Amino acid sequence: MPAETNEEVVVVERDLVVVENDVVVLEIVEIEEYVREGRPVPKARTYRYRVNKQKFDTDKEEITGAEILERAGLIPVKDYRLRKKRRHGPPEEVKPNDVVHLRDHGVERFVAQHKHVQDGRGGRFEFAVGEEDRDFLDGLCLKWEALKVPMPNGAGSRLWIVIYQMPIPAGFNVAVADVAIDIAPGYPSAQLDMAYFNPPLALPTGRPIACIQAVEKIDGNDWQRWSRHRIGSSVWKPGVDNLESHFAYVQDWLVRELGQ
Repeated sequence: MPAETNEEVVVVERDLVVVENDVVVLEIVEIEEYVREGRPVPKARTYRYRVNKQKFDTDKEEITGAEILERAGLIPVKDYRLRKKRRHGPPEEVKPNDVVHLRDHGVERFVAQHKHVQDGRGGRFEFAVGEEDRDFLDGLCLKWEALKVPMPNGAGSRLWIVIYQMPIPAGFNVAVADVAIDIAPGYPSAQLDMAYFNPPLALPTGRPIACIQAVEKIDGNDWQRWSRHRIGSSVWKPGVDNLESHFAYVQDWLVRELGQ
């Protein structure tokens, strides 16, 4: 007969836990969720971490850079550069033999990049993009470019990050679209604002989407401007916000529109 165990599975708030001999043990911890919410990462049976866009599980609190890359199928590991992304501050490089403590304060996720991948993935790279933003863009595994587009009145140029074939949530008229972000003078201290889509997004139901009527000419094409602004608790925070956090807001705008 199988041995009897004093084990009970319960849910505390959102966390699945196991009660073993009157001791509560978390079954699985999503490291990224805890860090983004400012909560310390607790002990658990399983730790779930993210490398670029994929998630992986381990039962170890400590894992080497080589193990992270190998689990993600990024081999040989010597051909890849791995960084740990913290909630605040720049990414930190992780060498293959370095040991990462998954419960360490602020370790949110990992970004891996082939050492021989060119900035902009072989596209146009017409202005300098900061290291943190490059790590984020490369982690999307989508083609992107950094464009300097002359203004029609001859008064200088505007800087654009263009991300190609971004997945669009189901419920819009297209499954993928290109998105452009206007890099404001003074960024990252100056805030990023709005987003521009090509082709234009619409709802098949015919319900109109507010504040998307304006069109911007970028690189010879017409782009649909989503006029959305960060106010209140979402106001731009220099030193905290960046291209990645703005991109997260853009994705949230799309999801919210579907829930109207």
